[in-house]
Amino acid sequence: MKSRIVERFKFEAAHAVIIDGKPEEIHGHTFWLEVALEGPLRNGYVMDFLELRRIVNEIIERLDHRNLNALFENPTTENVALWIAGEIEKRLPDGIRIQRIVLWEGEENGVEFEF
Repeated sequence: MKSRIVERFKFEAAHAVIIDGKPEEIHGHTFWLEVALEGPLRNGYVMDFLELRRIVNEIIERLDHRNLNALFENPTTENVALWIAGEIEKRLPDGIRIQRIVLWEGEENGVEFEF
């Protein structure tokens, strides 16, 4: 049996994605992040939700209300999602791993990675 927990987060940021070598106009989004972690049940839970929230909030705090072009060479939603996943992975307890991450750029466009 696999056990997972899922948490959702929100942050605001601006970016100008580079398409065919040219940056588009800078614009902002409300980004919605969904993180699913997988691991064994220990004492009845995979991981404390409060601990997961602390970890992810520490990471997205670096992105919130920022121009993502100052942080990423090309701040596509894919690149941002993979960076967030890497940062989360570094902070997880042993035996817990990211199963899935979804990053929505507004309400209509999103990317999903399964690990």
